[in-house]
Amino acid sequence: MTAGRKAGVDARPASGAWAVLTGSWTAGRPSGEHRILRPAAAEDPRLTAPYGVPYGIPDAPGSDGVGLDGAGPGALAAGHTRAFALSRAGRPEEALALYEAVVEGRTRALGADHPDTLAARQEAAYELGRLGRHREAHDVYRAVLVARERAMGPLHPDTLRCRHNLACELGALGRFADAQRTAAEVAADRAAVLGAEHPDTLLTRYEAAYALGRLDRWQEALEGFRHVAAVRERVLGRDHPDTLAARYEAGIALGRTGHAAQALDLFRGLVRDRTRAYGASDPETLRARHVLGVNLGRLERWEEAVAEARQVAEARAAALGAEHPDTLVSRRELAVGLGRLGRWDEALPVYRDLSGIRERSLGDDHPDTVAAHADEAHCLERLGQVCYQEP
Repeated sequence: MTAGRKAGVDARPASGAWAVLTGSWTAGRPSGEHRILRPAAAEDPRLTAPYGVPYGIPDAPGSDGVGLDGAGPGALAAGHTRAFALSRAGRPEEALALYEAVVEGRTRALGADHPDTLAARQEAAYELGRLGRHREAHDVYRAVLVARERAMGPLHPDTLRCRHNLACELGALGRFADAQRTAAEVAADRAAVLGAEHPDTLLTRYEAAYALGRLDRWQEALEGFRHVAAVRERVLGRDHPDTLAARYEAGIALGRTGHAAQALDLFRGLVRDRTRAYGASDPETLRARHVLGVNLGRLERWEEAVAEARQVAEARAAALGAEHPDTLVSRRELAVGLGRLGRWDEALPVYRDLSGIRERSLGDDHPDTVAAHADEAHCLERLGQVCYQEP
């Protein structure tokens, strides 16, 4: 039985947020406007009988609708397993509902502080975080942590995992100093309990470095990411996703500490390795290519930066969709590069198109829409200045 999955790398986007030259984000933020429609859980043949959840049995009066009222430990364990499968299938709303039903059933049958009850509560908190309900996730993690420390002690691996997840939620709430301090403490404790090179220890060191970046302590973040990347490469292999993620973050930190040439070299190698291992159209390959282009711009190699941004925007449109947030960010980077080359007449249609998409999908008052309109206005202003100066 799981004691709660690891938040962190798989719970939030990579920190491409800090790579863009002229805006707030290089990777699209999660948005309810890009929902994936899937069949209801009870109608999905992949996720019913194989996990033993009795959907064929009518719910009792007053039931919670997931078939677990009055269920015994076996049925509750099956419900937990099925919720995990729903989560892995990208269906966090349904996973959350099922986890919450399991929590209720286990609380009645086993008690609120039973390890299995706490495991289900921790999984429910994980799904809350995935749904952007970070305050609720934080509160659940905090309550579970109190129970785990009381029952198991502060250094039990399950307690340490809960503390790690709490650090992630502190970061998601913008409490980066608290997140960094908590992650650093957990990393030290995990190193003592599990070993300095244990994957869980490295994951928490990664999270601590991530928080350092958000605090603009980039040199320290760079050192942290480099350490994690080096150990992961030795332990997990060069092409392991966790190794590649740490290399990506090290590249971001290099760029933020003024080492654009080194960052460019790192991202060229990262793009090559990701393309070989996962394909040219993989979203993370395209994310690395995007930041490669950003560093070309930092080096004032704007013709190359524009060419790269154009190619990445086209590839993202083909792989993710024309209005996917990542596609829009690459198109904006293209427009920025065109402006830096003085080609404002080419940049204007891109900015106008982006403004229209943002307005339609997010609404007039959304910060991204406001920023898009500001970009368009700036472009028009520059075009007016150019026209005014012409004889």
